[in-house]
Amino acid sequence: MCTSTNQSKRAFVRARCSSKGDYTNDCLFCRWRRRATRMSESYTGAASTTADVLWAAADSHPDRMCVTELDRADGALSYDGMRRRTAATAGALRGLGVEPGDRVAVLLPNSIEYVATWLGAMACGSVVVPLNVRLLRDDYLHMLSDSGSRILVTEGAFLERFPELGRLPDLRVVRADGTGPGSLVAARSAGTPLDRPVPRNGDDVASLMYTSGTTGLPKAVMLTHDSWRSVADTAIRVLGFGTDEVTLHVAPLTHGAGFLLPPTLMKGGHNLLARSYDAARTASLLTSRGVTGMFMVPSMIRMLLDALPPGYVAPATLRRIYYAGSPIEPATLREATEVFDGRLVQSFAQMESPMFFTVLDQEDHVRAARGPRAHLARSAGRVLPEVGLAVVDAAGVPVPCGQPGEILAKAPQTMAGYWNRPQETAEALTDGWLRTGDVGRLDEDGYLFLVDRKKDMIVTGGSNVYAREVEQVLLGLPGVRDAAVIGLPHRIWGEAVTAVLVPDGPPPPDEEILRGCRSALAGYRVPKRVVWMDELPRNAYGKVLKRRLRERLSVTSGTAPQ
Repeated sequence: MCTSTNQSKRAFVRARCSSKGDYTNDCLFCRWRRRATRMSESYTGAASTTADVLWAAADSHPDRMCVTELDRADGALSYDGMRRRTAATAGALRGLGVEPGDRVAVLLPNSIEYVATWLGAMACGSVVVPLNVRLLRDDYLHMLSDSGSRILVTEGAFLERFPELGRLPDLRVVRADGTGPGSLVAARSAGTPLDRPVPRNGDDVASLMYTSGTTGLPKAVMLTHDSWRSVADTAIRVLGFGTDEVTLHVAPLTHGAGFLLPPTLMKGGHNLLARSYDAARTASLLTSRGVTGMFMVPSMIRMLLDALPPGYVAPATLRRIYYAGSPIEPATLREATEVFDGRLVQSFAQMESPMFFTVLDQEDHVRAARGPRAHLARSAGRVLPEVGLAVVDAAGVPVPCGQPGEILAKAPQTMAGYWNRPQETAEALTDGWLRTGDVGRLDEDGYLFLVDRKKDMIVTGGSNVYAREVEQVLLGLPGVRDAAVIGLPHRIWGEAVTAVLVPDGPPPPDEEILRGCRSALAGYRVPKRVVWMDELPRNAYGKVLKRRLRERLSVTSGTAPQ
């Protein structure tokens, strides 16, 4: 029996439990069930939104530093200053006609204005729609239209690149930079600052977080206020947040890094914001700014290690580097564990239930790097107590220990569903269980190992790339008769998007293929390598055998592509 899988363990002890349904016994099942009930009850009813957290923190310690924008000389606000900026932003949105439940899109880099708009939208009861700054025009047009956003807060640079954003019907564009008409500054001057955040229920939608669907078309995950609070509470407990936190945000707040903003506010910590990631600068900031923690994806850790000066010693103030988003290369894990003295924490989840299903803690990292448990370097960690996790076969039956199957999870932070997609919501959620689409296995010690992804997704640098989307672009290029896109191991990016092509006549130059991709795809989706073949391997049903391609190219190259 796989004693550490939550579902298997509960089933095992429940069979030996004499409880009649009151869960009063002292057995493992009753203790777990009482705890699960308390967790469920704690995330219902009136919500303490992230905006409420800011207001409470400003009441408790108004003069403590809240946010510093590292790329601006005057970019620092105390908790009282951040509350006033957020209250004014919320008032501006209300003055522009935003009502509770309306969607407010934010297309900004890490900045004080991003935080003020994100919190201000929550404070006035609206739904925040964060937009990744790395996407292309068609992505933004789809997301703004699909979400029905009434307001887009952005910068002039984005409007210059994508003037179509300003011509969408029923969308008002507000510039966060500048002071003229149509600016956020002008809207704040015309509006009345909000005294307190608008009350919201825990199950009210707080944000729409866009991710890619099975066809590659972005779809919006509905995260409630309870979802955000659950992630924050778990982060404080699992990552060991204290009252003197200094959180460095070098990854986009629109994704993983943004989930460390609420717990930092809850503990009255200081948020340091960088508009973009620079590895050498980050190494310096860790020491000069007394950083206690930050979020990264594995490719950022690899770049950080490569940028460190000889003889680098991790500062004593640094408590953790928390990473997620994609598997980490074992060699990078071992090197980072040594350089940062074991202060690494990894988690596995997905946007539909953010950040925390399993955790590979600091002790696990040390054992993987220095001890006899080297295999843990490929693990996603162990299941958290409040999370139900099962590995099942195609019929939904739990598989034996060590056998691969689809990962199902049940957690307090799980989404309410996909925005305006009832069919896909029903397919993803069953009785509160989320079908992750990931294939994994659990070992006898309860460690989860990711095996593959059911939906042909490539994770490169923490970003999701769907092969089919890239293949469609490739098949539209001159000189390409057939195409398959796979991910191959890469020491920096985790996986490198690799195009395997069959030419239609003499193969065109690789650079010509890449240039065609750059014109149609966001940068991280563009293949890093092009391979030409006479034919693609297919099964009897005509499906490309991508596993065979991965095996063949790995053997042929001998090393991971660089």
